[in-house]
Amino acid sequence: MFAHLSRALARSPARLVRMGIWMFFAGAIALVCAALAQVAGPEQALGLALAARYPWLPTWFVPETALGFTVAATLVCWGVWAMGAGLRLARTGRRR
Repeated sequence: MFAHLSRALARSPARLVRMGIWMFFAGAIALVCAALAQVAGPEQALGLALAARYPWLPTWFVPETALGFTVAATLVCWGVWAMGAGLRLARTGRRR
C-alpha cells in the first residue's frame, strides 16, 4: 500500500505539494482557533471545555489537550515537509 502511494506521489509532485499545503493550513487553523478560544474565553469559564463555553459553535476540531496540540503541530510540520519534498521532486524531474 505504501509503495503504491510513494509511486503515485513521485509521479505527481504537484499532488504532494497540494497535500502539504492542506496539511499545513489544517494544522495552522486548528492552532490559531485554539489560541483564540483560550484568549477570548471569559475569565470565570477558564476551567470549562470549549464545547461548554461555546455551545452554539462547532468546536470538535479545536485542540484542548496536549495530544490535540501535538497532532495540530505535527500536521503543520508534515505539511511543510511535504511541500518541500514535492518541490524538490519537481525540480529534479525537470532536470532529467
